[in-house]
Amino acid sequence: MTKKILFLFINCILLTGLVYGQNDEGKSGTVYSRFGTGIPLTNNTATERSMGIIGVSFSEAGSPSLANPAFWGSGVFSRIAANFDFTSYSIEDSTSTGVNSLLKIGSFQAVFPLSKNKLGLSIALYPETRSSYNVNSIQSLSIGNETEDFLSNRTGSGGITKFEVGLGYRVFKNFSVGYAPSYSFLTEKENESVSFNNTATNITTQRTNGTSFSHRFGVLFGGRNIFSSEDVIQLGGTLTLPTNFNAKRETETTKIVGTQEEIVQLGSSISRDVSLPLKVGAGVTYFLNSKFNASVEFQSAKWGDADYGFSDRDENAFKDKNVFGMGFQFHPYKSRSTNFLANFKYSAGISYDTGHLKVNGNDIETLWFSAGLGLLSPNLRSSSSFDLSFQYGIRGTTNQGLVKENIFGINLSVNLTELMFLRRKLN
Repeated sequence: MTKKILFLFINCILLTGLVYGQNDEGKSGTVYSRFGTGIPLTNNTATERSMGIIGVSFSEAGSPSLANPAFWGSGVFSRIAANFDFTSYSIEDSTSTGVNSLLKIGSFQAVFPLSKNKLGLSIALYPETRSSYNVNSIQSLSIGNETEDFLSNRTGSGGITKFEVGLGYRVFKNFSVGYAPSYSFLTEKENESVSFNNTATNITTQRTNGTSFSHRFGVLFGGRNIFSSEDVIQLGGTLTLPTNFNAKRETETTKIVGTQEEIVQLGSSISRDVSLPLKVGAGVTYFLNSKFNASVEFQSAKWGDADYGFSDRDENAFKDKNVFGMGFQFHPYKSRSTNFLANFKYSAGISYDTGHLKVNGNDIETLWFSAGLGLLSPNLRSSSSFDLSFQYGIRGTTNQGLVKENIFGINLSVNLTELMFLRRKLN
């Protein structure tokens, strides 16, 4: 079984890397991902998402988490998790409506106990921001004394992805710390086509690339028997330092020479500063008993200090982002009930995101309602599980020519656990 889980780990991370390296052409997500490097992501698991929380204070024995590096120092199991997302956007502005959808791999993580309940190693690949949009607009151009309308179409994909290797260490029984450095790479592509009446469409492509190193830290405090003989409380905190890229952008178009297509560079490449902001998170999770727990969490990101040197418009739209979330989880299977519905764990929550953008004087806020369930492995020796979350969100406004989005999302987390580095006994 150890060889199987290592084989699965290697193949999954190679597959995930190939998927992240591709462009999402033909797909589209939120129109607000066209600003800067895209929409910031939280990368919480399906369980955390279904509770409406980021996950900095909540952990499960059978499910690894990216939320707080301090979690990785606890546990005896090797854990692998892959997350998959499907999101549907019902969009409307002051004149029209439409529907977008996006299916994507979320994150991949493996946590290995180097020392049981003491020191753990995490290896992960996940997106920090994501850009995926398809925006059409009719614009006007003054030519002499005449005005001519033209159709502009912009499609974009990419974002910032992190490959992270980190350690979690349990200093004392009720106190853990973690550190996670990562290699970040920025990859963006935008195609713009312009069509005038009775003329061929002209297409230009912008490619933006950059790399950098990132650092984040986590702490976790725990206590037992606070108000009863069964309860547990966990206090978690995280800090992510700013990430700075010296990014380069190239612009090209396609020229037809006879029957052949030739890529033509438009000008020389340009370099600009691009950055991700400082982030701080904190939260508390209270386990009333083995069957019920509740969490309240908060995260703040200083997007108002972030850089996007390729566009003053985009950079001026950035503002500080705050996320508030709260939710609960119920585990009826721990009551040893034989009822079919008792085989699942249930979660629900709500969260509010102030957004990192202010466009045309309007904050692009999002209100989320979440619910989910999880199914544990029938093998009593395993903590493997499948977790499913459902989210409904309302983002943006139709004021000032903006877009309002009603968002429906489904997230699946596949969690595999196995006792590794365990010496087998022969009878």
